[in-house]
Amino acid sequence: MTLPGVGRKTGNVVRSVIFDLPGLPVDTHVGRLSRRLGLTKLEDPVKVELELNNYLPGSEWGSFSLRLILHGRRVCDARKPQCTICELADICPSAGLPVIGPTTKRPAKEK
Repeated sequence: MTLPGVGRKTGNVVRSVIFDLPGLPVDTHVGRLSRRLGLTKLEDPVKVELELNNYLPGSEWGSFSLRLILHGRRVCDARKPQCTICELADICPSAGLPVIGPTTKRPAKEK
């Protein structure tokens, strides 16, 4: 199914949330946590999605993505992950390691 003007991530959200069909939306949180947890080394969202699809049955893709998004927002922040309160720290290969990558905020968009 295709929807005009809708990209892959939004399409996967629609599939998994509205139609209860397999769909694994990969946003910045899903990609980042997947790499930190050692589930992938890839950066491209489509390739990350295809790799993650191999770990779970299709019926779990949407809820897995949502859980990673929430965990990324609440605990595993891009710049300051809170490893000391993380439930996954014992199994996370990145727990306690310094954050590698940009540490400055992006400039605000001009209006």
